[in-house]
Amino acid sequence: METTLHYLTFDEVGITFAAIAVALAFIVLVWNASKAIKEWIASLKKPENDRIDGTEAKLKDHEIRISNLEGCCVEVQTKLKNDWEFQRDETEMNRLMLKSIKQLLKHSIDGNDRDGLKHMEDEIDGYLLDHTQ
Repeated sequence: METTLHYLTFDEVGITFAAIAVALAFIVLVWNASKAIKEWIASLKKPENDRIDGTEAKLKDHEIRISNLEGCCVEVQTKLKNDWEFQRDETEMNRLMLKSIKQLLKHSIDGNDRDGLKHMEDEIDGYLLDHTQ
């Protein structure tokens, strides 16, 4: 059997190159379309991602602020407790001083009521013993 070589004509070569060019153009078109779709989807998700990132940052900031405020609250409560105790002690001391002044006035007016003065002295001594550290 005899083999013959078949040479391509100019028209056949042109059609082959055209088919390859169309195939490559189609591949580039699909590639660029997929790239554009990915970018479009990313741009749609971007505000959501930014919002989530911003929300997480705000949440972290709020947690820090809350912990600082809780620390301050404990400090203020401690100071208020100390102030309340001090005010209670001052009130008791003022009550004793007023009772003592009243007893001194009664004694200076009529010269009597030595028992009242002795009682006030005992109360003042008791207060001083309880509150002197």
